[in-house]
Amino acid sequence: MKSVTIFFKKITLAKWILLMLSPVIAIIVNMKTMLIALGFIIFMDMITGIRKGLHQKGIPFNPLKAIFWKNVQSAGLRSTWRKTYEYAIGIIVFAVLDGMVLGNIEVALFQKTYSLTQVAVVVACIIEVYSIHENMEAVSGNNLFKTLLKVLPKKISKLFKAIIKRRNS
Repeated sequence: MKSVTIFFKKITLAKWILLMLSPVIAIIVNMKTMLIALGFIIFMDMITGIRKGLHQKGIPFNPLKAIFWKNVQSAGLRSTWRKTYEYAIGIIVFAVLDGMVLGNIEVALFQKTYSLTQVAVVVACIIEVYSIHENMEAVSGNNLFKTLLKVLPKKISKLFKAIIKRRNS
């Protein structure tokens, strides 16, 4: 008991910050797989964005050629970096809200429960997947979601077709 009192008597700013951040760090470490997936999806969005930019200029996607690297724009890479740290700040804010302010609120989706922070990561992933879809559609001219409807089972395919039909009318 005496060691706990000594710890709090001699608490420095660094110890105080670590003590306050430990619940946030615990939440983020538990979401390691989701965060790795988000990082991978952001990377794939960057690659498809580069592909889209080169396609619009009529340059083939070949990283072994010098013309490829001359046409990769730093503004696009900066945009990816900005987007990544904005997602990170948003996830940290949700982790603080989730762990310290709201007290671990759980959201039920698809018969599973998720924390508010996990939902924030999923939303970021959905945004990035849609961005990848837009990039691929610009290059190929095909709508990826409509192509996937042909592969899905008939019941699910009919459901999505009805939703698309309702939205278009």
